[in-house]
Amino acid sequence: MKSNSKELIQASFRRLLFAKSLDKITVRDIVEDCGLTRNTFYYYYEDIYDLFDDYLDVQGRKVWGSLPPGCSWDHILLTVVSNIFDSPQTARHVMNSKKNDMMRLYLNRMLRALVDQYIDRSCGDLNTGADDRRMICEAVSHAIYGLLDQWISGPDAPLMHSHLERLARCFSGAIRHALEYCAANPIREERV
Repeated sequence: MKSNSKELIQASFRRLLFAKSLDKITVRDIVEDCGLTRNTFYYYYEDIYDLFDDYLDVQGRKVWGSLPPGCSWDHILLTVVSNIFDSPQTARHVMNSKKNDMMRLYLNRMLRALVDQYIDRSCGDLNTGADDRRMICEAVSHAIYGLLDQWISGPDAPLMHSHLERLARCFSGAIRHALEYCAANPIREERV
């Protein structure tokens, strides 16, 4: 029953996140929606933002656990974004909240892991330095996050999925090209 209660709370939170901003969701909304008591909510979570942290972790574990081995990084990226943001409306409700910094950190961490995994699988034959690899992972994850944020809040939100799919395919070639350049032109230590 305990794990079921937590799942009910998570499901209610997800439904409510579709309907209203993260900042507007209350504990009362959740317990009324799922039919549990406030005490049950507080047994699992300190507040809505603690629930949001857990929601992100649960969604992340679901995504990584459901991906078949060997799937492409654009498929992984689309799965991650689709699983967290059921719709552009849900994304706006999170991204325009007081806790958007938490979502930014979470998405950047997920995107870095995704790019890092892609590099391991598809560009492992290149002898690229760790600093260059880290720099490329950071640049790609921040670029994708920035575009996601722009699409979510702009008029192209309904096209986000198709834009993201195209972008992921474009970046796969760009990542390899950048790593090839770094392997051929390693950073040289300046001598003083």
